[in-house]
This record gives sequence, structure tokens and C-alpha cells, in this order.
Amino acid sequence: MMGNSRLFSLAACGLFLGAASSYIISPTVASADNASDQKTFAIDIAPILNQKCASCHRPGEIGPMSLLSYDEVRPWAKSIRKNVSEKLMPPWHADQGFGPFSNDRSLSESEIASIVSWVDQGSPLGDPDKVPASPDFPDSEWSLGEPDFIIELDEVSLEGGGADEFFDLEIPTDFEEDRWVTAVEFEPGNREVVHHVILWQREAGGGIGDQGWLSAWAAGAPPDELPATTGRLLKKGSSLIADMHYHPGDLAATDRTRIGLHFADKSEIEKELVNLWVMNAEFVIPAGDPNAEARSTYTFRQDSHLISLAPHMHYRGKDFKYTATYPDGTIEELLNVSKYDFNWQTGYIFSEPKAAPAGTRIDCVAHWDNSAENPSNPDSTKTVRFGPQSYDEMMIGFLDYVVDEGVSPMPEPNPVIAKLVDLRERYPGEVFEMKIPGGGGKSQLTALHLPREDEGGWYVGVGAAIGRARIYEIAWDGNAFDCKLLIPGQGESTMKGKVDPEKETISFMMRDDKGMAFPVVGKLSKESPTPAVPNAGG
Repeated sequence: MMGNSRLFSLAACGLFLGAASSYIISPTVASADNASDQKTFAIDIAPILNQKCASCHRPGEIGPMSLLSYDEVRPWAKSIRKNVSEKLMPPWHADQGFGPFSNDRSLSESEIASIVSWVDQGSPLGDPDKVPASPDFPDSEWSLGEPDFIIELDEVSLEGGGADEFFDLEIPTDFEEDRWVTAVEFEPGNREVVHHVILWQREAGGGIGDQGWLSAWAAGAPPDELPATTGRLLKKGSSLIADMHYHPGDLAATDRTRIGLHFADKSEIEKELVNLWVMNAEFVIPAGDPNAEARSTYTFRQDSHLISLAPHMHYRGKDFKYTATYPDGTIEELLNVSKYDFNWQTGYIFSEPKAAPAGTRIDCVAHWDNSAENPSNPDSTKTVRFGPQSYDEMMIGFLDYVVDEGVSPMPEPNPVIAKLVDLRERYPGEVFEMKIPGGGGKSQLTALHLPREDEGGWYVGVGAAIGRARIYEIAWDGNAFDCKLLIPGQGESTMKGKVDPEKETISFMMRDDKGMAFPVVGKLSKESPTPAVPNAGG
């Protein structure tokens, strides 16, 4: 568990960025009274469905029915009217007034009015000779063409009727030089059970890359095509890790997913597309709370441009807002999703990159509804914390950005440094610096808060953010202690050790639920400053 420098797994995030969701929702409920002219499928409705619906509502895709022809559409006319007028389909959850976003395919007021009127008028076909042809979709297995590198994942077997399952499937590579990834296409072997996939790289030194992921996919997402002249940097000697999230059905099933990578020459890349997590992993959502709040923040150190935003929570998620405070004091709301829906993870891609000068602060605010009034709530009687399972919660404001000067951003300062300073001020004498060994001789700085009373925590850097493992049921006998440690995604462990006040050190043995033991040592974190070195380790 500790050998790969991951204190806890963030694999199970039902989410994706980049060219994420193209699902939409209308901002206005239309009425047939607004359109008295005759509407026909041939002239008025087919063009709308071809442009806004066919990519998902066609054979082999996520839509439950095909909407490519009049004969396929007509039986669903009343359902289409209901979902359009109630703003349920196509789902687009950004509030009005933000963006504009290039992947906003929401229906206009006139389009909604046309659909409602057409159904109210009996859903006539019109002149069959004037029905436009259905859109052309690639007939090959790879819609972007043959990939430069194909990842064949191991087969996964799932029992029917069980809880969500998560797997980290690692794929070694033999690249002798860095590669620039410009597009990623995911081909789930069984779309009925694959909820999402996150593709990471494990660098040669053993750590997960600091800057987010290479790509991600969730049900209904198109291939991940990066903006022109940008790429994700895949370092030589790295292996790839596919974090798989499965949602089993009633019957046993198997899956063998494939992932296709497209590369570009270094000369074709002007900017590295960086995936950043503006995350809070320390929140506590009380049982029954209808409006629990958490905040996260990030400040840009270089002149940059934002490419996309993607809020992420789980079933209790209620709303999510991004706000930018610019160096001149100007405040701008970038995105507000006032009716968050975990079932539709959406990335919002700016039509034009948005400037974020050095010193720009991004603030994210999220709310959860943990009450019994929330029909999606798995259990309103449970106090909820950060965790990978869908019945746990998360609070991550994903964003993609590029820097203005140079190709890649400067290394991020280790966020654990700032966390140590904060903890030392609040809990003097209870905070320890721990270095966890990783691969290639590297080590990862972490912060341990072990109090005499109440709960503590073990903190690790996750890119520019902080992750926390919960320390609780702490029992002291003089300077000896034993307690429990809950690492999100990795289960409960026990810690038993002692503090040496004279040497100002801590040593303990950590034992996981499989009985494996790990010796750990650290030193008291004192007021002397620790240099703000770039983050090392994953």
C-alpha cells in the first residue's frame, strides 16, 4: 500500500473532463400555444434530432432508443415532449448566463416550441422526400481512426447484484522517449457495467503524476479529443493505470476494455493541457443535513488560460459553483450548477479560453443534501466523509488549463508544506512530518496529526490539493498509543506505536485489513520553516 506512494486511492470518481459530455437540457419550458404553424418531422423535427440527439440515441450507444428515423421516433413522441418540456432531456446542467461553452448543445426556445407543437399536432411526418439523411457516424471500431497505441486491459469478472467494484489495472509501456497524447478513445467491452474509467500514468520513479490524469471516460462520453496544438505529456518509462469503476447489474458479467491513444510529434505541441483538481477532502456531512457546505480554492502562479471546468460530487450532491477573483479584485462567477445530478457528469468547455492571470484565485463552493427528502440519498442517517464509493462523497472542481509562457507549468509547491504550517499553528506538539518511501529512491512528504483528544488525520499531496486519511479511536498510555486509520478506498488499518518526547520522534507499526504490517517513523514538525520545494511523489 505504501510502496507505490499512494496513501489512498482516488480512483472511484464518476467523472470526466476534456471533451466530456454532450448531453443537454433546455433553459425554458415551451408551450404549443407559442407556435400555431404546422410542424412536421421532415422539415422541423428531424434536423433537431440529428444535431442534438442522434449521437447518443442510435444503435450501440447509451440512449435507450434510436431516434434516427420517423418510424423510430414516432412511438416515443409523447415521451420526448414530456422530457423536453420538463427539462430532463437532453441533460445540460449549467445555469443560464455562463460560458459560452463550445459543447453546449442545449435546445433553443424555438426548438423546444417546435417539438412541443409537433407532438400536440399529432406528430405528422410531412413530405417523406424532404426528411434529411441521418448523420454519418464512423462505422469502424475506432471512431477517430486506428490509434497509435492500443491498451488491452485484463478481463474483469463481476458477480451479479453486488456493490460497485473498483480495479486498478496497470499496463507497462516501453516508450524510449516522452510522448504527447492528443486524443484518447475508450472502448468498454461491456457498456452495461462500466461506469467510468480514469487513465493515469505512473512515472518511472513510482509516483502518480502530479497534474491530474491523462484522460477519463464515463457512460455517454465521446472520444477525448484535446484542443488543437495541445497535449498531455506521457513520460518515457511510465506505466499506465486504468482505474476502473464498475456498476454490476443483476446478472454476472465480464468486461475487457480497450483504450486507444493518439500521439503527436513534439513539434506539433505548443501547450501542455494540464488537469487540475481544486479539491476538498476534509469535509464532514452530518446525518440528515439538507445543505452541508464545503469549499476549495486554488491560486494560479503563472499567467494561464482556462479551457474547461467539471464539478464532481456523488449522489448527495446538490449544487456546485466556480468563482474567479482576479488580481485587480474583480470577481466573476464562471459556472453555477444549481441542480447537480451525479448521473450526468458533465465537462463545460469554454468556447474561447478564459484568461487567468497570475494571482487569479479559483474558489469552488459545493452543497450536499443528506436529508431523507433527497430521493437519491443512499442513507440519510449516515455521517458522510470523502471516499471513492458512490455512497461516500467527493468535492472536486476539475479544470483544464494551459500556461501562457512556455509549454508546461512550473512544478507545483508541495501542498503538504502549507498544511504542516497550518496544523502546527492549530495543534502545537501534535503534528509530525512523515516521509513515505516510494519507487526509484524517491519519498513523499506527508503530515500526521495525532492528538491527545478527538480525531486526527494523515495528509498527503494530491497534485496541488490535499488528501486526508482519518485517524480515530485514539487511545494513549503515557506516550504509547494505538488507534485506527481509515484510508479512503483502501479500508481500515490499525496503528500502534509511541512518541519519544526527548528525540521528538514518532514510530509505529501500521497493519492493514489483510494483516500486512508497515513500520513508519517521523519527526515532530517544529516552527522552523520548511523550504517550499516542488511536490515529489504521487
